[in-house]
Amino acid sequence: DEVRSHEVALTERLVSGLLTIPGVKVYGPASALDRTATVSVRIDGLRVSDVGWRLDEDHDILTRVGLHCSPAAHRTLGTFPEGTVRLSAGLFTTERDIDATLVAVSEIAASYAR
Repeated sequence: DEVRSHEVALTERLVSGLLTIPGVKVYGPASALDRTATVSVRIDGLRVSDVGWRLDEDHDILTRVGLHCSPAAHRTLGTFPEGTVRLSAGLFTTERDIDATLVAVSEIAASYAR
């Protein structure tokens, strides 16, 4: 219960922050209570592989990018064939980590979005 509570709080912080960044689309339920700690996003005009690379190279934030072994789900979401950038919070993730991720995504969206 404590781990789930921690993940819900961080996911809520992540999703609500991502929704304020122009050009960022968040996929899945709006409520952190209705989802796992995994959040899929895309930034308008950018390839998911480029976003993942920038997060890693410039900000030391690791993500997963692509179809995540679920091409049928991505067809339904309209993100096929490229997929999404997948972020997730875990037991050792902190609010500071989430805030740094939000700053990084905001910078990437502002600097690279067309």
